[in-house]
Amino acid sequence: MGLPCRTRLLLVLALAPLLADAWQCPRIPYSSTRNFSVPYTLPSFDAGGPVQNVAVFADPVTAFVAVRNRILLVGPELRLRSVLITGPTGSAECEICRLCPAAAGGPSPEDVDNVLLLLDPQEPWLYSCGTARHGLCYLHELEVRGDEVTIAATYCLYSATGNSPASCPDCVASPLGTSGTVVADRYTSFFYLGSTVNSSVAARYSPQSVSVRRLKGTLDGFADTFQWLTVLPPYRDAYPIRYVHSFTDGEHVYFLTVQPECPGSKSFHTRLARLSTIEHDLRHYRELVLDCRFESKRRRRGAEEDTERDVAYNVLQAAHAVRPGERLARDLGIDRSEMVLFGAFAESQPESSVPRDSSAVCAFPLRLLNQAIKEGMDKCCGTGAQTLRRGLGFFQPQEYCPHNVSPGGGLGTCRGALTGGLGLECPSPRLQPPRHGFGVGTRCFAHFFPFLARAGSSRSRLRSLRGDHPARCCPWRGHNVPSPPSTR
Repeated sequence: MGLPCRTRLLLVLALAPLLADAWQCPRIPYSSTRNFSVPYTLPSFDAGGPVQNVAVFADPVTAFVAVRNRILLVGPELRLRSVLITGPTGSAECEICRLCPAAAGGPSPEDVDNVLLLLDPQEPWLYSCGTARHGLCYLHELEVRGDEVTIAATYCLYSATGNSPASCPDCVASPLGTSGTVVADRYTSFFYLGSTVNSSVAARYSPQSVSVRRLKGTLDGFADTFQWLTVLPPYRDAYPIRYVHSFTDGEHVYFLTVQPECPGSKSFHTRLARLSTIEHDLRHYRELVLDCRFESKRRRRGAEEDTERDVAYNVLQAAHAVRPGERLARDLGIDRSEMVLFGAFAESQPESSVPRDSSAVCAFPLRLLNQAIKEGMDKCCGTGAQTLRRGLGFFQPQEYCPHNVSPGGGLGTCRGALTGGLGLECPSPRLQPPRHGFGVGTRCFAHFFPFLARAGSSRSRLRSLRGDHPARCCPWRGHNVPSPPSTR
């Protein structure tokens, strides 16, 4: 008897750009694109349990699939090639567990949830970080043999010295969730990390909420000194920040979070945080709010009035940043060289971050998001008489914008001062955005660019699509948003 359907992983989306020669979506008549009963047989792989992360090595194409206590190596034909045992700690099967010094501590045996799975941008290295042993990481050295990738060696990124309950540079992953991106700078790897913390996690071996860590050349952990921000003690249990996704583009690393609108609020929204890859400190940390909403046309009246309503899809579920093809770029009204952030959002239940059974996809060109941040900084650093708060009161003491100072970006100037810079105080004003544009105010409340699709409903149907051209391939049947983690 096989595993339940919900434990199966469809890797088509992760591997689609790389598998054009191996499998293609079949051509179908246009009339069938509106027939939701048409069955589609897609390549699939049974991971044997809830999938926690996927990383794709480009050449030769190999997918690393993380599940509890294992990392699976899968080929482009979606066939299992090998398995790396990562837990439970202390078990005879976990050979890499013995690579870490006894000082790493932690209960034994302990299951390992691989909350981070990242590829190095320069070296053929795979990093895996688990929830066991205070969130330590491993470096897996990859070796290409013909058309296969194998793990040649593994190193434990933990030093017997330099780590303590009060300060632990090698404690990377949080049991509550962590997102991260690796950036290379002059042959050095920097880890940009966002972790969910509460008072219990923060009390011992804390990974910190936001941190930038440098991998040591000795491959036994991270540099003792690193930059970090953590939610202030009064808010750690009442103000949860969930890090949904992270990515890098150009001179910045971006985090996407779901969190309360402000300390004390029971309403949730989605934010984008931006950090610099040029200066590996947090003086240039910026945030703004992303708003994805559907505004009905309301043209019908009377007894047969359309039941569609305005919906704010406030909680992000998944995201991907990519440069669009020529056709989609034309539909979005942007240049195809621009990076676009696509987000799958859900409408949350009242006073909760739990999603309802409706979802939508919105697109945000990064150029306009960066412009929104710049406009917020201009207002904060301007010479106007209006008093503006810097915001980010859950990270730092509440302060006001430093008016009438040098507008440059150097240390000691307005833009280089302290951490924040964007007023994100509650309540954020509801600004009316122009059609297919952003509305940006003093508090940098960035509205959706175009609303692309209402993707999910209680019946799992694609409900509407914005754009000049219909999809030519398989119609997208949106998932119910409250899907189990194993169907990621």
